[in-house]
Amino acid sequence: MIIVGLTGLIGSGKTFALNHFKSKKIKTFSADEEVKKILKLNYIKKKIYKKFPDVFINKKLNKNLLATRAFSQKKNLRILEKILHPAVNKNKKNFLEKNKNKKILILEVPIIFEKKSEKNYNFIILMNVNKKVQKKRVMIRKNMTIKLFKNILKNQISNKKKKIADFIVDNSGPKVKTRKILNKVLEEILK
Repeated sequence: MIIVGLTGLIGSGKTFALNHFKSKKIKTFSADEEVKKILKLNYIKKKIYKKFPDVFINKKLNKNLLATRAFSQKKNLRILEKILHPAVNKNKKNFLEKNKNKKILILEVPIIFEKKSEKNYNFIILMNVNKKVQKKRVMIRKNMTIKLFKNILKNQISNKKKKIADFIVDNSGPKVKTRKILNKVLEEILK
């Protein structure tokens, strides 16, 4: 089984790439999607409430407030990661076990390099995008602010430090061009 890590900064096109691979009938895992599911779990919400009661409005978790709070200070981000990462890792382990007979699996994990977990993958694909396109993409997201965007970037390793990726996919141009690059990368991996 070939395990491929898919990573990149916010707005670099990880979801686009993951959906492309899904369209090729490849089993995929998204850490970002898992976090969205996990944040709906009551036991997780209780843990978050203990550490960040101010991110709840009328007893309801406000994800935008949580993101703003978490990315405002590294300490807050570490606290939130300690709550979320065990559940994400458990789900990832289950996904790998369930799909162990597949030829290839692609796992979208934005913080492969930040967590120094590159050894867990046979190949790593880094989605890359120029700053202008990245900012344009991210700023159209619901509830995104310039301050939150900058704080998220501060907590991600810059692409310059990610030279150890096996494949770097430039996703600054048209989608059709990115799809061609992704197809070539897949061919290389499956050789």
